[in-house]
Amino acid sequence: MVISWHSGVAAGPEMATALYIVIQSRGKWWVDFEGRAHGPHDSREVAAMEARNQAQFMAHMDRPSEVLVPDADGKFWVVWDSRKATAGVPTRVNEQTRAA
Repeated sequence: MVISWHSGVAAGPEMATALYIVIQSRGKWWVDFEGRAHGPHDSREVAAMEARNQAQFMAHMDRPSEVLVPDADGKFWVVWDSRKATAGVPTRVNEQTRAA
């Protein structure tokens, strides 16, 4: 097992995935990370981009990160995953397909 150190914190494959979850509350959009809401944002898309920025920062510290965004029905989709990221651009929620 390989463990690297950043800022005195162990990082590596055993680290839990950092989940950045876009939520709506009181008519605004927020990014929830480990129980703390960041925002507000005027739209789901703006919140998703902010979540991706935060997730990219965490990924640069060797912690796997994902961004989850709800669709119109309230189902959450992973729109960005540091393990699969190439360009760093989130997938649009309305482009997701559901299994029948």
